Amino acid sequence: MRAALARGEGAPIEIEEITLDPPGWGEVTVRIEASAVCRTDQLFIDNPVSSDRRFVPGHSACGTVIEVGPGVMKTKVGDRIVVAGTMECGKCYPCLHGSPSQCERLWVEVATPPAVGRTAAGHVVAGFGGAGTFAEYMKYREHCYAVVDSSLDAVQLAVLGCGGISGVGAVWEVGRVQPGESVVVVGCGHLGLWMIQAAKAAGAGPIIAVDPLPERRDFALKVGASAAVAPEDARTTVDTLTAERGADLALEATGEPGGIEQAFTLSRNGGTVVATSMVAPLDTATTTLPANTVSLFGRVIKGSQSGGGFLDRDIQRIADAIELGTLDVDVMISRVFSLEDAGAAMRAAVERDLITGVIDMRLSRAGE
Repeated sequence: MRAALARGEGAPIEIEEITLDPPGWGEVTVRIEASAVCRTDQLFIDNPVSSDRRFVPGHSACGTVIEVGPGVMKTKVGDRIVVAGTMECGKCYPCLHGSPSQCERLWVEVATPPAVGRTAAGHVVAGFGGAGTFAEYMKYREHCYAVVDSSLDAVQLAVLGCGGISGVGAVWEVGRVQPGESVVVVGCGHLGLWMIQAAKAAGAGPIIAVDPLPERRDFALKVGASAAVAPEDARTTVDTLTAERGADLALEATGEPGGIEQAFTLSRNGGTVVATSMVAPLDTATTTLPANTVSLFGRVIKGSQSGGGFLDRDIQRIADAIELGTLDVDVMISRVFSLEDAGAAMRAAVERDLITGVIDMRLSRAGE
Protein backbone atom coordinates (compact mmCIF):
# COMPACT_ATOMS: atom_id res chain seq x y z
CA MET A 1 0.00 0.00 0.00
CA ARG A 2 1.05 3.61 -0.55
CA ALA A 3 1.17 6.47 1.90
CA ALA A 4 2.40 10.05 2.06
CA LEU A 5 5.34 10.17 4.48
CA ALA A 6 7.03 13.04 6.30
CA ARG A 7 10.56 12.89 7.73
CA GLY A 8 10.37 16.13 9.71
CA GLU A 9 12.55 19.25 9.71
CA GLY A 10 10.47 20.69 6.89
CA ALA A 11 11.42 17.96 4.40
CA PRO A 12 8.82 17.56 1.63
CA ILE A 13 6.18 14.88 1.76
CA GLU A 14 7.05 11.78 -0.29
CA ILE A 15 4.82 8.95 -1.49
CA GLU A 16 6.20 5.53 -0.57
CA GLU A 17 5.15 1.92 -0.37
CA ILE A 18 4.75 0.71 3.19
CA THR A 19 3.85 -2.61 4.77
CA LEU A 20 1.02 -2.15 7.23
CA ASP A 21 1.03 -4.29 10.39
CA PRO A 22 -2.06 -6.43 11.02
CA PRO A 23 -4.56 -5.01 13.52
CA GLY A 24 -3.71 -5.73 17.15
CA TRP A 25 -5.91 -5.73 20.23
CA GLY A 26 -8.68 -3.14 19.88
CA GLU A 27 -7.56 -2.12 16.38
CA VAL A 28 -9.14 -2.19 12.94
CA THR A 29 -7.73 -1.89 9.43
CA VAL A 30 -9.45 0.73 7.29
CA ARG A 31 -9.49 1.28 3.54
CA ILE A 32 -9.28 5.06 3.41
CA GLU A 33 -11.39 6.65 0.71
CA ALA A 34 -10.74 10.35 1.33
CA SER A 35 -8.76 12.54 3.69
CA ALA A 36 -9.10 16.22 4.52
CA VAL A 37 -6.02 18.46 4.37
CA CYS A 38 -5.36 20.87 7.26
CA ARG A 39 -2.50 23.32 7.70
CA THR A 40 -2.19 22.23 11.36
CA ASP A 41 -0.24 19.18 10.19
CA GLN A 42 2.52 21.46 8.92
CA LEU A 43 3.28 22.44 12.52
CA PHE A 44 4.36 18.84 13.07
CA ILE A 45 5.92 18.29 9.66
CA ASP A 46 8.25 21.22 10.34
CA ASN A 47 9.45 19.78 13.65
CA PRO A 48 12.35 17.31 13.63
CA VAL A 49 11.49 13.69 14.23
CA SER A 50 13.58 10.59 14.73
CA SER A 51 15.83 9.87 11.75
CA ASP A 52 14.72 6.25 11.74
CA ARG A 53 10.97 7.02 11.81
CA ARG A 54 8.50 8.25 9.21
CA PHE A 55 5.10 9.80 9.83
CA VAL A 56 1.88 9.79 7.82
CA PRO A 57 0.25 13.24 7.97
CA GLY A 58 -3.47 13.82 8.13
CA HIS A 59 -6.00 13.63 10.94
CA SER A 60 -9.44 13.58 9.30
CA ALA A 61 -10.73 10.96 6.89
CA CYS A 62 -13.52 8.68 5.81
CA GLY A 63 -13.06 5.00 5.11
CA THR A 64 -14.43 1.50 5.43
CA VAL A 65 -13.39 -1.13 7.96
CA ILE A 66 -11.92 -4.16 6.17
CA GLU A 67 -10.41 -6.11 9.09
CA VAL A 68 -11.15 -6.25 12.80
CA GLY A 69 -8.63 -7.21 15.45
CA PRO A 70 -9.33 -8.99 18.75
CA GLY A 71 -11.16 -7.06 21.46
CA VAL A 72 -12.88 -4.62 19.10
CA MET A 73 -16.30 -3.74 20.48
CA LYS A 74 -17.96 -1.01 18.40
CA THR A 75 -16.98 -1.88 14.84
CA LYS A 76 -17.50 -4.64 12.30
CA VAL A 77 -16.19 -5.24 8.81
CA GLY A 78 -18.04 -3.03 6.34
CA ASP A 79 -18.72 -0.14 8.72
CA ARG A 80 -18.09 3.36 7.41
CA ILE A 81 -16.02 5.40 9.81
CA VAL A 82 -14.78 8.97 10.16
CA VAL A 83 -11.31 9.40 11.67
CA ALA A 84 -10.96 12.61 13.66
CA GLY A 85 -8.26 14.79 15.13
CA THR A 86 -9.40 13.82 18.61
CA MET A 87 -10.08 10.67 20.61
CA GLU A 88 -12.69 9.25 22.96
CA CYS A 89 -11.73 6.12 24.86
CA GLY A 90 -14.83 6.28 27.07
CA LYS A 91 -12.90 4.96 30.06
CA CYS A 92 -10.57 7.69 31.38
CA TYR A 93 -11.52 10.39 33.88
CA PRO A 94 -12.25 13.17 31.32
CA CYS A 95 -14.35 10.84 29.16
CA LEU A 96 -16.37 9.74 32.16
CA HIS A 97 -16.80 13.29 33.46
CA GLY A 98 -18.21 15.05 30.42
CA SER A 99 -15.03 16.28 28.71
CA PRO A 100 -14.01 13.59 26.19
CA SER A 101 -12.12 16.15 24.10
CA GLN A 102 -9.50 15.90 26.85
CA CYS A 103 -9.34 12.10 26.61
CA GLU A 104 -6.12 10.92 28.22
CA ARG A 105 -5.32 8.75 25.21
CA LEU A 106 -5.17 11.83 22.98
CA TRP A 107 -2.25 13.44 24.76
CA VAL A 108 -0.40 10.13 25.04
CA GLU A 109 -0.77 9.25 21.35
CA VAL A 110 -0.08 12.76 20.05
CA ALA A 111 3.27 12.68 21.85
CA THR A 112 4.07 9.03 21.11
CA PRO A 113 1.96 7.81 18.18
CA PRO A 114 1.87 4.04 17.81
CA ALA A 115 3.82 2.37 15.02
CA VAL A 116 1.63 1.05 12.23
CA GLY A 117 4.12 -0.49 9.80
CA ARG A 118 7.45 -0.09 7.97
CA THR A 119 8.80 1.28 4.73
CA ALA A 120 10.63 -0.93 2.23
CA ALA A 121 13.88 0.43 3.69
CA GLY A 122 12.86 -0.67 7.18
CA HIS A 123 11.91 2.71 8.66
CA VAL A 124 9.18 2.57 11.31
CA VAL A 125 5.97 4.34 10.23
CA ALA A 126 3.51 6.03 12.59
CA GLY A 127 0.48 8.26 12.05
CA PHE A 128 0.42 11.86 13.29
CA GLY A 129 -1.54 12.02 16.52
CA GLY A 130 -2.51 8.37 16.31
CA ALA A 131 -4.29 9.10 13.02
CA GLY A 132 -2.26 9.43 9.82
CA THR A 133 -4.84 9.62 7.07
CA PHE A 134 -2.78 10.37 3.94
CA ALA A 135 -2.66 6.68 3.08
CA GLU A 136 -4.55 4.11 1.07
CA TYR A 137 -5.00 1.92 4.13
CA MET A 138 -4.38 2.51 7.83
CA LYS A 139 -5.00 0.78 11.12
CA TYR A 140 -6.64 2.59 14.03
CA ARG A 141 -7.50 2.07 17.63
CA GLU A 142 -11.23 2.22 18.32
CA HIS A 143 -11.05 5.51 20.20
CA CYS A 144 -9.73 7.35 17.10
CA TYR A 145 -12.87 7.26 14.97
CA ALA A 146 -16.66 7.34 14.88
CA VAL A 147 -18.91 4.93 13.04
CA VAL A 148 -21.23 6.90 10.76
CA ASP A 149 -24.47 6.00 9.03
CA SER A 150 -24.78 8.41 6.14
CA SER A 151 -25.43 8.60 2.41
CA LEU A 152 -22.86 11.38 2.02
CA ASP A 153 -19.86 10.77 -0.21
CA ALA A 154 -16.49 10.00 1.37
CA VAL A 155 -15.09 13.37 0.21
CA GLN A 156 -17.88 15.11 2.13
CA LEU A 157 -17.51 13.00 5.26
CA ALA A 158 -13.72 13.30 5.27
CA VAL A 159 -13.83 16.95 6.35
CA LEU A 160 -16.03 16.31 9.39
CA GLY A 161 -13.21 14.97 11.57
CA CYS A 162 -11.31 18.28 11.44
CA GLY A 163 -13.02 21.58 10.59
CA GLY A 164 -16.50 20.09 10.83
CA ILE A 165 -16.41 18.79 14.38
CA SER A 166 -14.03 21.52 15.57
CA GLY A 167 -15.91 24.49 14.11
CA VAL A 168 -19.47 23.32 14.66
CA GLY A 169 -18.65 21.99 18.12
CA ALA A 170 -17.03 25.25 19.19
CA VAL A 171 -20.36 26.98 18.57
CA TRP A 172 -22.93 24.37 19.55
CA GLU A 173 -21.15 22.46 22.30
CA VAL A 174 -18.56 24.83 23.82
CA GLY A 175 -20.05 28.25 23.07
CA ARG A 176 -23.61 27.03 23.68
CA VAL A 177 -24.92 29.70 21.31
CA GLN A 178 -28.59 30.62 21.62
CA PRO A 179 -31.01 32.02 19.02
CA GLY A 180 -30.67 35.77 18.67
CA GLU A 181 -27.24 35.99 20.29
CA SER A 182 -24.57 38.09 18.61
CA VAL A 183 -21.50 36.20 17.41
CA VAL A 184 -18.10 37.35 16.18
CA VAL A 185 -15.72 34.94 14.46
CA VAL A 186 -12.07 36.02 14.30
CA GLY A 187 -10.42 34.12 11.45
CA CYS A 188 -12.28 32.83 8.40
CA GLY A 189 -10.38 29.78 7.27
CA HIS A 190 -12.14 26.43 7.15
CA LEU A 191 -12.57 26.39 10.94
CA GLY A 192 -14.06 29.87 11.19
CA LEU A 193 -16.35 29.29 8.20
CA TRP A 194 -17.78 26.18 9.86
CA MET A 195 -18.38 28.35 12.96
CA ILE A 196 -20.31 30.88 10.90
CA GLN A 197 -22.46 28.13 9.41
CA ALA A 198 -23.12 26.65 12.85
CA ALA A 199 -24.06 30.02 14.31
CA LYS A 200 -26.46 30.69 11.46
CA ALA A 201 -28.00 27.22 11.81
CA ALA A 202 -28.58 27.91 15.52
CA GLY A 203 -30.46 31.12 14.76
CA ALA A 204 -27.77 33.46 16.06
CA GLY A 205 -27.39 37.01 14.79
CA PRO A 206 -25.80 39.28 13.98
CA ILE A 207 -22.81 37.16 12.93
CA ILE A 208 -19.68 39.23 12.31
CA ALA A 209 -16.69 37.73 10.50
CA VAL A 210 -13.18 39.17 10.91
CA ASP A 211 -10.33 38.32 8.55
CA PRO A 212 -7.52 40.26 6.84
CA LEU A 213 -8.07 38.57 3.45
CA PRO A 214 -10.85 40.08 1.27
CA GLU A 215 -11.58 36.73 -0.38
CA ARG A 216 -12.10 35.10 3.00
CA ARG A 217 -14.44 37.91 4.02
CA ASP A 218 -16.45 37.40 0.83
CA PHE A 219 -16.66 33.69 1.57
CA ALA A 220 -17.86 34.42 5.11
CA LEU A 221 -20.77 36.43 3.74
CA LYS A 222 -21.56 33.57 1.36
CA VAL A 223 -21.94 31.04 4.20
CA GLY A 224 -24.00 33.20 6.54
CA ALA A 225 -22.14 36.13 8.10
CA SER A 226 -24.15 39.32 8.54
CA ALA A 227 -21.01 41.44 8.11
CA ALA A 228 -17.39 40.72 7.24
CA VAL A 229 -14.61 43.15 8.08
CA ALA A 230 -10.83 43.50 8.27
CA PRO A 231 -9.33 43.24 11.78
CA GLU A 232 -8.73 47.00 12.02
CA ASP A 233 -12.44 47.66 11.39
CA ALA A 234 -13.80 44.98 13.73
CA ARG A 235 -14.28 47.16 16.81
CA THR A 236 -16.41 49.74 15.03
CA THR A 237 -18.55 47.12 13.29
CA VAL A 238 -19.13 45.04 16.41
CA ASP A 239 -20.07 48.15 18.40
CA THR A 240 -22.49 49.25 15.69
CA LEU A 241 -24.23 45.88 15.48
CA THR A 242 -24.37 45.16 19.23
CA ALA A 243 -25.38 48.56 20.62
CA GLU A 244 -21.76 48.96 21.77
CA ARG A 245 -22.01 45.98 24.15
CA GLY A 246 -19.72 43.61 22.28
CA ALA A 247 -20.57 40.11 21.07
CA ASP A 248 -22.35 37.57 23.25
CA LEU A 249 -20.07 34.89 21.82
CA ALA A 250 -16.60 35.60 20.40
CA LEU A 251 -14.78 32.75 18.67
CA GLU A 252 -11.09 32.68 17.76
CA ALA A 253 -10.04 30.62 14.74
CA THR A 254 -6.90 32.33 13.47
CA GLY A 255 -3.97 30.06 14.23
CA GLU A 256 -2.00 33.28 14.68
CA PRO A 257 -0.63 35.27 17.64
CA GLY A 258 -3.08 37.91 18.82
CA GLY A 259 -6.22 36.09 17.73
CA ILE A 260 -7.41 35.25 21.23
CA GLU A 261 -6.74 38.79 22.42
CA GLN A 262 -8.83 40.27 19.62
CA ALA A 263 -11.72 37.88 20.23
CA PHE A 264 -11.59 38.85 23.91
CA THR A 265 -11.74 42.57 23.16
CA LEU A 266 -14.75 42.08 20.87
CA SER A 267 -16.80 40.20 23.48
CA ARG A 268 -19.21 41.86 25.86
CA ASN A 269 -18.98 41.97 29.66
CA GLY A 270 -20.41 38.65 30.79
CA GLY A 271 -19.94 37.15 27.33
CA THR A 272 -18.16 33.98 26.26
CA VAL A 273 -14.82 33.74 24.47
CA VAL A 274 -13.89 30.45 22.78
CA ALA A 275 -10.31 29.81 21.65
CA THR A 276 -9.72 27.01 19.18
CA SER A 277 -6.43 27.32 17.29
CA MET A 278 -2.97 25.92 17.63
CA VAL A 279 -0.41 28.72 17.44
CA ALA A 280 3.25 28.23 16.54
CA PRO A 281 5.63 27.71 18.21
CA LEU A 282 3.58 25.06 19.96
CA ASP A 283 5.61 24.98 23.16
CA THR A 284 6.08 28.71 23.76
CA ALA A 285 3.19 30.69 22.20
CA THR A 286 1.46 32.87 24.79
CA THR A 287 -1.66 34.98 25.19
CA THR A 288 -1.86 38.15 27.30
CA LEU A 289 -5.21 39.40 28.62
CA PRO A 290 -5.94 42.41 30.87
CA ALA A 291 -6.13 41.07 34.42
CA ASN A 292 -8.79 43.44 35.78
CA THR A 293 -11.04 42.96 32.77
CA VAL A 294 -10.80 39.20 33.17
CA SER A 295 -11.54 39.28 36.89
CA LEU A 296 -14.17 42.06 37.09
CA PHE A 297 -16.23 41.93 33.94
CA GLY A 298 -17.47 38.37 33.95
CA ARG A 299 -16.25 37.01 30.66
CA VAL A 300 -16.13 33.22 30.38
CA ILE A 301 -13.02 32.02 28.53
CA LYS A 302 -13.11 28.49 27.13
CA GLY A 303 -10.73 26.35 25.16
CA SER A 304 -12.21 24.13 22.48
CA GLN A 305 -10.19 21.09 21.39
CA SER A 306 -11.97 19.51 18.41
CA GLY A 307 -15.28 21.05 19.38
CA GLY A 308 -15.25 19.89 22.98
CA GLY A 309 -17.93 17.26 22.51
CA PHE A 310 -18.47 13.55 22.02
CA LEU A 311 -16.83 12.01 18.96
CA ASP A 312 -19.31 9.21 18.32
CA ARG A 313 -22.33 11.47 18.86
CA ASP A 314 -21.18 14.65 17.14
CA ILE A 315 -19.81 13.27 13.85
CA GLN A 316 -23.19 11.63 13.23
CA ARG A 317 -25.04 14.77 14.32
CA ILE A 318 -23.10 16.93 11.85
CA ALA A 319 -23.58 14.40 9.02
CA ASP A 320 -27.31 14.41 9.72
CA ALA A 321 -27.40 18.23 9.67
CA ILE A 322 -25.70 18.22 6.27
CA GLU A 323 -28.18 15.72 4.87
CA LEU A 324 -31.04 17.89 6.17
CA GLY A 325 -29.54 20.98 4.51
CA THR A 326 -28.88 22.75 7.82
CA LEU A 327 -25.13 22.82 7.10
CA ASP A 328 -23.46 22.99 3.69
CA VAL A 329 -20.38 20.81 3.27
CA ASP A 330 -19.93 21.20 -0.49
CA VAL A 331 -19.25 24.93 -0.25
CA MET A 332 -16.35 24.16 2.10
CA ILE A 333 -14.50 21.85 -0.30
CA SER A 334 -12.27 23.86 -2.63
CA ARG A 335 -10.36 21.17 -4.49
CA VAL A 336 -9.93 17.39 -4.63
CA PHE A 337 -6.41 15.98 -5.00
CA SER A 338 -4.98 12.53 -5.70
CA LEU A 339 -2.61 10.91 -3.21
CA GLU A 340 0.30 11.67 -5.55
CA ASP A 341 -0.45 15.38 -5.05
CA ALA A 342 -0.49 15.24 -1.25
CA GLY A 343 2.51 17.55 -1.03
CA ALA A 344 0.85 20.13 -3.27
CA ALA A 345 -2.35 19.84 -1.25
CA MET A 346 -0.45 20.52 1.96
CA ARG A 347 1.29 23.55 0.45
CA ALA A 348 -2.02 24.96 -0.75
CA ALA A 349 -3.44 24.65 2.77
CA VAL A 350 -0.42 26.31 4.37
CA GLU A 351 -0.44 29.16 1.85
CA ARG A 352 -4.20 29.61 2.28
CA ASP A 353 -4.89 29.10 -1.40
CA LEU A 354 -8.05 27.14 -0.61
CA ILE A 355 -10.63 26.67 2.12
CA THR A 356 -10.46 22.88 2.41
CA GLY A 357 -8.59 20.45 0.23
CA VAL A 358 -9.43 16.76 0.15
CA ILE A 359 -7.26 13.86 -1.00
CA ASP A 360 -9.42 11.23 -2.71
CA MET A 361 -7.62 7.87 -2.55
CA ARG A 362 -10.07 6.41 -5.03
CA LEU A 363 -8.56 8.50 -7.83
CA SER A 364 -5.37 6.51 -7.96
CA ARG A 365 -5.46 3.52 -5.58
CA ALA A 366 -3.00 0.96 -6.94
CA GLY A 367 -4.61 -2.09 -8.48
CA GLU A 368 -8.17 -0.83 -8.22
